[in-house]
Amino acid sequence: MHPTSTRGGFPGTGAFTLIELLAVLSVIAILAGILVPALGSAQVSARRAATRLQLSRWTAGMEQFRQEYGYYPAVGADGMLATAADATTLVRTLSARNPDGSPVADAADLNGNLRRLSLAAFGAADFLDPDRPGAAPDYSGNELLCDAFGNTEIGVLIDRNGDGFIRPADDGEPAAVRGAARAVALVPSEADLPAAGVRGGVLFYTAGRGSVPDDMVLSWK
Repeated sequence: MHPTSTRGGFPGTGAFTLIELLAVLSVIAILAGILVPALGSAQVSARRAATRLQLSRWTAGMEQFRQEYGYYPAVGADGMLATAADATTLVRTLSARNPDGSPVADAADLNGNLRRLSLAAFGAADFLDPDRPGAAPDYSGNELLCDAFGNTEIGVLIDRNGDGFIRPADDGEPAAVRGAARAVALVPSEADLPAAGVRGGVLFYTAGRGSVPDDMVLSWK
């Protein structure tokens, strides 16, 4: 005959003892404590990378516009892209299309891109509809530009004097941008945008995760 198990005080059940159960739960809790922050960090890194690519795409489009027409187009109000009108202007300027992908009918709405050049592509991931959070844009005219974090305030600085550098003294102090939670207004630090300037013609930035200045995503870094 086989010996009868008395584990847990109940013959033949083979059940865990209370101590064994607590040990298993402790191991699970430890693993969760290790894995959850790691997964969160990986997600933030992926969003930062996606935002950098997005801002780089817009920067390249603005540079191509200057090469074609000899000047940088005016985009954004007060150094920021934050409204549906700002979104429409940038899309029309760099793609000669409306946010829904249809061609711009009136040449006056091209913001100078009279040759109707496709200088940058825009997709659904570039937009957020405040009336339909979490849903794909329906292109009703309310869409805002957004980064991979869902931030809809995007700073823009343009070299207006044409010397190849962007300096706060020449091109205006950078606008403060807030993250999706709207809790903290952030601006590039002096280390990111020194008085001596940053070599470049157009700089974009967002609040990124939006808690502290180090969370910001900068197109030039």
